[in-house]
Amino acid sequence: MKKIIALLMAIMLIPQSMVFANTEEEEKFTPSIEYQGYETIAKYITEKYIDDSYTVSDIMLMGMSAYLQEHGDEALVEFVKGALHQLDDYSDFFTRDEYIEYMNSINRTFYGLGVTLQQAGEYVEIAEFVEPGGLAEQSGFKVGDKFVSVDGKDVVGFSISEVRSLVIGEINTTVDIVVMRGDELVPLVGIRTAVSTGTVSGVVLEGNIGYIVITSFANTTAEEFKTVSEEFQAKGVKKVILDLRNNLGGHVSAAVGVAEQIVPKGKIIDVKYRDSKLNYTYKSKLEKSPFEIVTLVNKDTASSSEILASAIQDSGVGILLGENTYGKAVIQNSYPLNNGMVLKLTIGKYITRNGEEINKIGLSPDELVKNATEKVDTSKYTKFDFLTPASLGESGQNVMAAKERLAGMGYYSGNMQNNVYNVDLKEAIANFQRNNGMADSGVLDVATQIKLKEVFENMSVELDTQLERAYQYLGGDPSNL
Repeated sequence: MKKIIALLMAIMLIPQSMVFANTEEEEKFTPSIEYQGYETIAKYITEKYIDDSYTVSDIMLMGMSAYLQEHGDEALVEFVKGALHQLDDYSDFFTRDEYIEYMNSINRTFYGLGVTLQQAGEYVEIAEFVEPGGLAEQSGFKVGDKFVSVDGKDVVGFSISEVRSLVIGEINTTVDIVVMRGDELVPLVGIRTAVSTGTVSGVVLEGNIGYIVITSFANTTAEEFKTVSEEFQAKGVKKVILDLRNNLGGHVSAAVGVAEQIVPKGKIIDVKYRDSKLNYTYKSKLEKSPFEIVTLVNKDTASSSEILASAIQDSGVGILLGENTYGKAVIQNSYPLNNGMVLKLTIGKYITRNGEEINKIGLSPDELVKNATEKVDTSKYTKFDFLTPASLGESGQNVMAAKERLAGMGYYSGNMQNNVYNVDLKEAIANFQRNNGMADSGVLDVATQIKLKEVFENMSVELDTQLERAYQYLGGDPSNL
């Protein structure tokens, strides 16, 4: 590749009298050096080749066509991705598998058995079925079944995350599982099916103040929100904290569907397209909101989240509290191709209820509040003895001390119910060692214990002062959180 670029650069140094001048003074973008070199070669060919009927466009198209034909879909994907990424940050091109993964991330869907798992000592067991009477029950699984092996791999002593990673796979494929039911080992065959983790959760805090978190705007979000809202209203909840922090968006229709339930009568947003005949105004017909709302926002509150947040702020039904939002006020649509690939293209923009264009600007909170940080209080954690090493399969005080610290630093998410050195912990220790310039043995030796203590004691934790202030604003006592 370096030789090719050097050749292109050498040809670009050919005197300008030998190539065609570019008469267009202003361009929408500056072509890469590689492209300019390619264009220069094409111009040189049209001047020197024996057949003078070829144009620069002919030569360049011939080269690109031959390259795409030779390298197939993989080259096409990269070629189109490159073009779209020059347009804006949101237009994209997906293979079939990439698009499925993209949509699953929005709708929070994965392919598993359709069961909820819980830790039971050294076993992971089925706590409940996501869908009673679904494929899992039909396949013979029962609540209380303890996983012994997955596709022939012994999983006794594994954490929930370890077992889940083995169970999840391609939709409609099978997974061989042996469970312990009472004293009996039962072999079963599970069928992987689509499982949604949900996008809305809610809880009533002390003082009858509701707290609702929306993690993304999926196909089911408006209906999930309705369920939580109705439960709150049945309990007499009048004030709600709506948490849209770190919600990067999703379906516009889902955000509008939530807004229609809490934003008083009037405009939600205007959507404007290239063809003005397609312009549309989303409106709420709600006579009166059931809640007084404080909406938590931050720099990762984006897109559809900003649609909902702006409607709440502009309608006066509530305030925004936190930090300035992301500033994505453009809309994409997806266009599937015959081969399963999908083009995602920016086709419109939205204007807020009060007529503001917030793209690349974001929403300003009514009350600016940043989360605070403080040093970790290490007095609450199990101590290392700095004498006894530990490795896979062993147990003891040092193992629990390592689990607690590695969990606090985000390295470990496995079983915290015992002090057994499991596979999750070995991997977490190896990652910690690697990130701190140590040999990644995965063994909890004395040097690693000392390093864990040192790093952990210097770590700061984030305090959710935004949530505390929102709770206080609605009349709650932060000490109750």
